[in-house]
Amino acid sequence: MPAPNFSTAFLKAEGRGSLAMNVAVLILATIAINGFLFAIGWARPSGRQMPMIPPGAIVGLIWTVLLGLMGASRWVYVRGSGDSGWRSWTPFALAALCIAYPFYTSGLQRNAAAFWGTVVTLIVAVAVMLVLRVRERRAPWLIVPTAFWGGYVLSVMIAYPPA
Repeated sequence: MPAPNFSTAFLKAEGRGSLAMNVAVLILATIAINGFLFAIGWARPSGRQMPMIPPGAIVGLIWTVLLGLMGASRWVYVRGSGDSGWRSWTPFALAALCIAYPFYTSGLQRNAAAFWGTVVTLIVAVAVMLVLRVRERRAPWLIVPTAFWGGYVLSVMIAYPPA
C-alpha cells in the first residue's frame, strides 16, 4: 500500500489520516506555543485569578480541544463541499488569531487588549461560521463551541472588569 500523500491528505482532505492531519497541525501548534509561553514565564499566574474562569490548566485544555475542532471543521468543510480554496482556511485563520492571543494581551493579562481581543475573536468565530455555511452546513457547528467560550469569557470580562 503506498504511503499517503501529505499534500493530498492535508490540503484536499483525501485519504486515510486526513482528519488527523488537519486536527494535529493545530493541536501541535497549540502545545508548542504554550510550551514557549511557560518557558518564558508568561503562562504563570499573575496574581489574581479572574472570577468564574477555570484554572489555567483547564483553560489550556479547553483551547486545545477548541483548536482541534477548528481543524476538524476545515476537514468537514473540504470533504463535504470539495472546496479547498480560501474559505477552507478560515478555521485556521481563526486558530491563528486564538494562538496569538497571549502575545497581544501581554501574557494573558486582564487589560483592554484582552477585552478587545476577545471581542474580535468572537466576531471572527461567527464570521467563520457564516463563511463555511455557504457551501457546507455541518462544518460551522464545529466552530460553535469557540463562539460559546468567547461569549462566556467576554461576559465574565464585562461582569468583572480589571481593577
